[in-house]
Amino acid sequence: MNVQPNFSVYKSSAGSGKTYTLVREYIALSLQSPAYFRHILAITFTNKAANEMKQRIVQGLQQLADPAKYANGAVVKFMLPDLAKTTGLPPTEIPERAKQVLTRILHGYDDFSVR
Repeated sequence: MNVQPNFSVYKSSAGSGKTYTLVREYIALSLQSPAYFRHILAITFTNKAANEMKQRIVQGLQQLADPAKYANGAVVKFMLPDLAKTTGLPPTEIPERAKQVLTRILHGYDDFSVR
């Protein structure tokens, strides 16, 4: 795994796609190595936003893990190709990695840090 530590801040107005961007970035980082989610901290301004983001990450991973079932959904149509481009992973490899990440998150939910 060759993940470089960094710090990213995303600021923009309401409805501009911040949550989508944060979810995509979280998933992209975690796809590099399934256990890496333990080293990611995502921070939002409210508990409601943090819970929504956690829910979207889990749902995104579920849909990526079964792209045939969710072929018409936005995650598979838009995020999957974007993740393949961002991560350099073949689109055919992303479902298996998404399954691994999802399993690890669900088994180590206390380490799933979105605050």
